[in-house]
Amino acid sequence: MKKIVVLAIAFATVVSFFSCRKKGELPPGAELDAQLLKDTTVLLFVDSPSYAFDTINQGDKVEHDFRIQNTGTKNLLIARAFGSCGCTVPKYPKEPIRPGAIATIHVTFNSAGKSNDQLKSVTLICNTVKRNEMLYLKGFVRVKE
Repeated sequence: MKKIVVLAIAFATVVSFFSCRKKGELPPGAELDAQLLKDTTVLLFVDSPSYAFDTINQGDKVEHDFRIQNTGTKNLLIARAFGSCGCTVPKYPKEPIRPGAIATIHVTFNSAGKSNDQLKSVTLICNTVKRNEMLYLKGFVRVKE
């Protein structure tokens, strides 16, 4: 009997979720994802896709700006950017980056609770041929005594 009640509640939840959206309306973010597939461009790392922060003390924060350039002929769109863990947070331009323009991806690494060698990555989901462009931060976190 419990299984039937749980299944009925789950079914009602799914039906109500999908009925909230208007017929023919795309879910949030789908329009941008479709644009990413349509027009591809070329992203160039102006400096380097990796940054070595050497040795820091546990609890310190490292911030670095990665500069990218759109060297293609279409606008560069960054749909999403995310770090390999919650300690690595990117800030990226939400507006299209015009051909020839340079933009900045600001990344903050919080070393609280981290120790020894660190290699953190940031994934950019964008309209390049590869679709996923990667940035890296690496260094050593010294534990406080």
